[in-house]
Amino acid sequence: MSPALALVAASVRTHGRDRLQPTTLEFAAGSVTAVIGRNGSGKSTLLSLLAWELHPSSGSVHVLGDDAASLGLVELARRRAILTQDSTVSFPFTVGEVVGWGRFPWRSTERAADDDAVIMASIEAQGLMDLVDRPVTALSGGERKRVHLARVLAQQTPILLLDEADSDLDLVGRRVIDDLVLDHSRRGDTTIVVSHDVDRMARVCDRFVLMREGRVHAAGPPDEVLRPGLLSETFGAQVVVERTGGHVSVHLPDAR
Repeated sequence: MSPALALVAASVRTHGRDRLQPTTLEFAAGSVTAVIGRNGSGKSTLLSLLAWELHPSSGSVHVLGDDAASLGLVELARRRAILTQDSTVSFPFTVGEVVGWGRFPWRSTERAADDDAVIMASIEAQGLMDLVDRPVTALSGGERKRVHLARVLAQQTPILLLDEADSDLDLVGRRVIDDLVLDHSRRGDTTIVVSHDVDRMARVCDRFVLMREGRVHAAGPPDEVLRPGLLSETFGAQVVVERTGGHVSVHLPDAR
């Protein structure tokens, strides 16, 4: 598989603090990568760097083979979409309007002719058809998150970055996002997911990156990375890994 996005020897230092140590990672086409680790370990910094919302102190980020520093904002938006846990809308825009924002990068291009169909398909995929004219500010937290998922889905980018996008979602909502991620990879696209739900990520991801204190502690396929020793070092506590019938359960030991 050819690489879709590579982070080459990049580091981030802000306000006198190293937020990301020199790091080299490559994300292949058709892959789904989970980035896990404790709070403050550098997961969101890594995703912000990949999205080019945060610039490296040294090194470079390549998006579909091009240095992100050479790409304008519109071209970047055509190549990658990012959804964070803090996505908010403060004014009463409707569901349809917010999802439509995902089509802004394609204005004045041939793909703009598909805007209406793509927007409605994205809304339907998130089960929001009954809410299409409802103000987003009137929705529950889970419904708002699904609106923003529909927005990044409508953006139709080959690189999808999800930073704890499964927060506020119920079991059904999480299954929907997992299906979205898998569909994205089957098209040959690339998804990088930050999540605390390691068990769930093990079912949909073909690669894990373990972050610890601003550096990559381990990276590779689930069978190689989801091991008690590596996870215990990553989280600074004893971690139990159980494998049953192809399923992985990662948890702390039972309380005494």
